[in-house]
Amino acid sequence: MNDKLSFGKVFVLGFALFAMFFGAGNLIFPPALGIVTGTNWIVSFLAFILADAGLAILALLAFFRCQDGFQNSISLQLDKATSFLLILFNTLCIGPFIAIPRTAATTFDIAVKPLLGSGAPGWASWVAGGIYFALVLILCLRPGKVVDIIGKVLSPAMFVALLVLIALGVLHPLGKVAPGSSPMGAVKLGLESGYQTMDMLGALLFAVVTLSSVRQAGITSPKKQFRLVALAGLVAAFALFVVYGGLTFLGASISGERGLAANALNDRAGLLVLIVRRLVGPAGTMLLGFIVTAACLTTSIGLASSCSQNIEELTKGKLPYRPVLVGMILFSYVVSNLGTTAILNIAGPILNVIFPVFIMLVILSFLPKRINQETYSAPYGALCAFVVTVLTEIGSYIQSLKLFMARLPLASVGLGWLIPSLVAAAIGAFVGAFVPRKHRSLRRNEPK
Repeated sequence: MNDKLSFGKVFVLGFALFAMFFGAGNLIFPPALGIVTGTNWIVSFLAFILADAGLAILALLAFFRCQDGFQNSISLQLDKATSFLLILFNTLCIGPFIAIPRTAATTFDIAVKPLLGSGAPGWASWVAGGIYFALVLILCLRPGKVVDIIGKVLSPAMFVALLVLIALGVLHPLGKVAPGSSPMGAVKLGLESGYQTMDMLGALLFAVVTLSSVRQAGITSPKKQFRLVALAGLVAAFALFVVYGGLTFLGASISGERGLAANALNDRAGLLVLIVRRLVGPAGTMLLGFIVTAACLTTSIGLASSCSQNIEELTKGKLPYRPVLVGMILFSYVVSNLGTTAILNIAGPILNVIFPVFIMLVILSFLPKRINQETYSAPYGALCAFVVTVLTEIGSYIQSLKLFMARLPLASVGLGWLIPSLVAAAIGAFVGAFVPRKHRSLRRNEPK
């Protein structure tokens, strides 16, 4: 077996990771970032790509470093009940609560709504969603070759189409970049938008597929597997950097149109459609709609199938795959009819709370096991991240609490939880050095 790393293996895995993270639903975020932040679009984009691709790749590396899986690692970092709830919540967020409904809502906004015009009846989304989720269910149960065709042909076609679109926008700008939000506001918006792509949460779920791909490439050494994923991650990050960076610039190029900028965050999908129409006309909008629909279908099928399997495993078969799949699709169908904007507004506070907890667990997973698993470093750090972010969200409604939370270091860029959580993790490690944790029986099914 050839276990040598080569450019070919890095390149192939890199674009496989790119396809994993390059969700059609994510395309609506960069243009809105650009138009709102204006001249600070680069700063906002860098924060976005860090919270999107950066954290996703870091999560993958954490999985490969743990070897026995990051989900198992969470149960060693925390306790069995807490880890079960976190993994379940992660699965539900990237499944029926947020990600799957958002793909359907985005498909309607980009592919169907422009054809119906501003007078689209309210029931149109229910009909379109019914057709969409019927296809998802059929293809989840009997995928055949259709999913391969969609994933391997139409998703790359979308990538090429977007590159052409970006090139047109760079060569023939739609307007001038105007001043937008402050640099700190731009960073905060970029981080929050990166959270909403949910790529890091998805990476924790899809890591098993990545491990299978690495093994099929003939890489069996854990160190070489880690190195291959790290190098492939750079390839994926570069591809995402080009596409998302270009889309952010397209948004920034019309930031002088104040009416559009003021409404950008309330209609991200509509903004993307508008940009495409201005660059290539109605025919280009229809082509984009077709390609986005196919790519969203691929994403939904992958998420619905993976999440259903994960819930079956978490419940040890008490909730079988097919009933869970049907229930998940029906729930997603109902939620999708809230619309893209409503889904994003609901998801924002949830992800702002849950993401820092997972970020802390991922970061701390790189510490030596005697600190990460045998002290209170992870429990204290994760708990602190949760408490700070919950208080920050509550502060949106209580002015005195808002002012207090704003005094935390890095709070102005949406990272007020980071320093306190790192301090709490350090305290947990110190305490654990004198009072070791009593959870040894959870470690890889070791005898009590």
